[in-house]
Amino acid sequence: MKVSFLTMKQLIVITLFIFFAVFAHSAECQIRTVRCFPLGHPEAEPVIELGSGQQLVFSFDDLSADDHTYTYKILHCDPDWNPSGLSPFRYLDGFFSQPVEDYAYSYHADTEYMHFSLLFPNHETGIKVSGNYLLQVYDDDRPDSAVISQRFSVLERKTVIHGSVVSATRPQYLYTSQQVNFTVENGSLPVYNPVRDFRVHVTQNQDPNTRRALTPTFVRQGQLVYEDGVENLFDGLSPFRHFQTVSFSFYDRYVKEVVKGPDGKYHFILEPATVPQRYVPVADERGNYVIDAEQVQQPDVEADYAMVHFALLYPEPLPDAEVYVYGKFSGWELSPAFRMDYDARHKAYICDVELKQGRYDYQFAVLDKTTGEVDLHTLQNNFYQTINEYNVRIYFYDSALGAYRFVGYQNIIPTF
Repeated sequence: MKVSFLTMKQLIVITLFIFFAVFAHSAECQIRTVRCFPLGHPEAEPVIELGSGQQLVFSFDDLSADDHTYTYKILHCDPDWNPSGLSPFRYLDGFFSQPVEDYAYSYHADTEYMHFSLLFPNHETGIKVSGNYLLQVYDDDRPDSAVISQRFSVLERKTVIHGSVVSATRPQYLYTSQQVNFTVENGSLPVYNPVRDFRVHVTQNQDPNTRRALTPTFVRQGQLVYEDGVENLFDGLSPFRHFQTVSFSFYDRYVKEVVKGPDGKYHFILEPATVPQRYVPVADERGNYVIDAEQVQQPDVEADYAMVHFALLYPEPLPDAEVYVYGKFSGWELSPAFRMDYDARHKAYICDVELKQGRYDYQFAVLDKTTGEVDLHTLQNNFYQTINEYNVRIYFYDSALGAYRFVGYQNIIPTF
């Protein structure tokens, strides 16, 4: 059945006002565009090396009508991002709690917001121990619960990782999956029981929900080898879908139309997506997004917010399932703001999201409401040729410290 997208657009514009009324009354939803990355590398995971002088850039926008002040705390965690129980005196130099003092008001933008930013570690708070961390941000008016919990990691390179991404060794997965083979050299770490002392995780495309804990295929003198073809097998998926909202006048082929609504806000109506039936190479950013706007000097405070209208053509609603727009810009979470509704008349999932101007990669995620499992392959399909990025993380339990140190990190990208 051919879909009349003009009719769908009219439906989207009508439902926009219902969405916006709900959205505007949710205090928590006024925190937008949360970003964290190594200074100078906005596409990278928030990982820095201990004692290197490297810093992380953390920022967010507050779109609420009232001015707010915020305080941050840094919490040491185990490999599963649970609090490690270490005292702040063990892992921090300086103050445990500090205000977020760097902020600016938006200008040249129709949407008013305050942009908050932070560089850390800094002269007030330093980090002494490697590992996983949470940067927790609290609204000073509601100090009982964090409004943002941002993950980041501090690395000390004590291991060496050699790895590659190859075609699946099991024939049934040859055309759909990718196998991450790698070897970890222990170095000078005091290892007594390699299987017990190390925790090894692999994630795909920086998505923490794809993280997998691996056990070694076998152990050699000073080495752990991972190549069993089962635990280290990942769905190939498809390249990320993409769109950009950098310009309100000129737009890419993934945008059907840009209109200015009666609320004065620009609306980007994306071309309806379909489930790919064959592999098509696309230059994606593996789920990342970049804030940018044409003819501005400071996108962080000059870029505007626009409504983006997503549509996915699908013959019928998936039973006992919910569908979400998904990517780094959603925090790799199945957020209510990104949940899609099924329009039976046009046989399509639709969703409206307010996003800051920039370039975006995204996927569609399916949540099984019965099992709670999330899958990405149903609406992306699976192709072994897709260029996915894999991040290998090595954690070592330090009995003297009583916590896990983060001792190895490597990005691996297919070359086939």
